[in-house]
Amino acid sequence: MRLIPIQLGFPARSHRGYLGLSSAYLVLAQKVVLYDTLGFNERENLPSRLTEVGIAPQHVSVVILSHLHFDHAANVDLFPWAEVIVHKHELEHATQVAEEPWRDPACFYSLLTQLKKMSLRVVEKEEEFLPGLRLLHLPGHTPGLLGLEVGGMGALVSDAIKSRFDLVGPPAPPCWNPTAAMQSRERLLGYPRLYPGHDVPLRREGKAFIPDGKAELGILLGEGETWLTL
Repeated sequence: MRLIPIQLGFPARSHRGYLGLSSAYLVLAQKVVLYDTLGFNERENLPSRLTEVGIAPQHVSVVILSHLHFDHAANVDLFPWAEVIVHKHELEHATQVAEEPWRDPACFYSLLTQLKKMSLRVVEKEEEFLPGLRLLHLPGHTPGLLGLEVGGMGALVSDAIKSRFDLVGPPAPPCWNPTAAMQSRERLLGYPRLYPGHDVPLRREGKAFIPDGKAELGILLGEGETWLTL
């Protein structure tokens, strides 16, 4: 089993709101699994990134959508041949937001039409869906957020823990249910390694989690280039 980062998130926001730079991972198990599909801002580069790590996009057979926010699920339509896994509560939430968008402005509810055309697997409980891979229900950030426990490695947690800055204190906004988010976070702190939705992987050392590497953001300004690191 191999875990390959396609992109790593960056834990920052701008004066105009969230940058939306999220993480996505490939898991090479009994099948090729893609966990999250990034946002529209990375749509053009997603297929080439898969190719760069040695996986043709057509070889992705399962896509797990952690949740239906714009920065994690926007590019699922690039994989029309794949089985798409999403939690029942997440679909219900998106249906409600479609009727009242201000309930969750980050929810990409227009994906509901696209998902109906795909091979959709709606889950309602935690389960081992492939050997060594277990789906985790981590409500709080959204009602149906799905994490993925990868045997012997840790857990892909998306925005259940958005970044290193979300390990203590109140959960990072936006948050559907802060109490549930705190409970989900607490159960995740026992894993040896966490893979957040907007940061580099975090490894546990004693009672603390340490970033495994540096989060990087490159900004191109004309002919110049500036890199930010955390």
